[in-house]
Amino acid sequence: MKEVLNYIFSKEAAAVQKMQLLLNDRQAALSISIEGNSTLLSALDLFVKDEDDNIIFHRQLGSGESVIAITNDVKSASIGCVPCTLEKGTYVIELALWNEAKKYLLNEMQVNVTCESEYKKVKETCGDVVWMDKEGNLSSFDPNEKKRNCTGWYKGDFHCHTILSDGHEYLSNQMVKAELMGLDFYSATDHNLVPSTWVNTDLLVLCGIEITTVFGHANIFGLKKRVDDLDFICAEDTRGIFEETLDALNKEGCIISINHPFLYPWQWMYPEYLLEKINCLEIINDPTYPNNHEANQKAIQFIDAMWNDGWKICGIGGSDTHALLNEWYTQDSGPSIVGDPTTHVYCEGLSQNSVLDGLRKRHVFITRFIQLKMVLAINTNEVFPGDEITMPGTFRASFYLNNVKEPIHFFVMKDGIREDLNCDFDLDRRIASVSYMTDWNMDGYHWMRFGAENQNGDCIFYTNPVYSGEKEHEFYSFGDVVNAIQ
Repeated sequence: MKEVLNYIFSKEAAAVQKMQLLLNDRQAALSISIEGNSTLLSALDLFVKDEDDNIIFHRQLGSGESVIAITNDVKSASIGCVPCTLEKGTYVIELALWNEAKKYLLNEMQVNVTCESEYKKVKETCGDVVWMDKEGNLSSFDPNEKKRNCTGWYKGDFHCHTILSDGHEYLSNQMVKAELMGLDFYSATDHNLVPSTWVNTDLLVLCGIEITTVFGHANIFGLKKRVDDLDFICAEDTRGIFEETLDALNKEGCIISINHPFLYPWQWMYPEYLLEKINCLEIINDPTYPNNHEANQKAIQFIDAMWNDGWKICGIGGSDTHALLNEWYTQDSGPSIVGDPTTHVYCEGLSQNSVLDGLRKRHVFITRFIQLKMVLAINTNEVFPGDEITMPGTFRASFYLNNVKEPIHFFVMKDGIREDLNCDFDLDRRIASVSYMTDWNMDGYHWMRFGAENQNGDCIFYTNPVYSGEKEHEFYSFGDVVNAIQ
């Protein structure tokens, strides 16, 4: 069997286009070859659905191979495939054009999809680990499986991309990079894609997704199944679909993190979005990307304003890496690599659920290329970033930094007021230390966090605050906070 399907895209054409493919007999393999303009392909998602409307393949085109193999063998099927036997019946081959790309179509463009009932070898296969069944349930993904049993600080990256969407790196290579950076966990967050499989690795891999729309981008953690209506999220991209999707995921107990909220042109464009629906905010996104210095500073200003208004939200980091090691945004930007920044989470063992529990408790701090050890205590009782202090007394904080290559500005932010702290440096040994002590009283709402910046004002580390008490909010929506900090 060999059949060529032709799709025509234009400003007037439907963004989601479906064609049928009839398999007269049970097939061991189905090969799909894609031909079309490279710019157009990079803005298209390919879905293959069986007669029961189950998605058996999903991948964004453009970054990966032009030949796709669907088989029941994880070692020969393309990434993006749910390995399965192709039963006799009618299948749907669907292309979904991203809404944000449609306006750039000047002329009609054609995409040819050739389907053949034979196996064609592909470079990047599923790997050895299958997470998802044909119904889209993450039935083989165990969120309680522990890679390590020890309680302590674990470090990872909450925002990464691969060739499943618009990243340039294979899954296996990303794992190697993450291990070289000394990470303990890695978050799979491709655009509007829930990975169906992964590769063998000693790292803990969190199964996530970056919901990507013209209204903003949000990472989702704690998924139990494939997200519904991914084709329409990509192509129709309406505010209604966006909000309904996030609300449904929130009700399922997922963690929602707003990504790069002030990075043009992918900033958060939903001012009415309620603050009570936000679990996390990405406050440090790929520091090597142009314009991210200002965007990250504004994100930190935003989350500080939320804390000052009594909202307890967790600040996290994400490399948002799309690149190969030899790909730089500018001549002097440095490489955009997994683990820059690094987010540290205090966990009771290393499993997906323990990491997410750490996020919910806000037991989190963020670093860039330094090693940080800290001790926070009220009287003689140790506390962690994100904890509520329930007694008055003497608050003490000690910080020890390694791999410090230049003088940095160390400070404490207390109830929204910044106080610079003296830091002891030994740049020959690349170490630094800071001690801080203050009285903590219980007369209302208070919060305190610590941080450091380099000479250019770039964030070196950020600790989530400790706090006590409650406060009546003045801000209730994302736009309320934006208006207050402008």
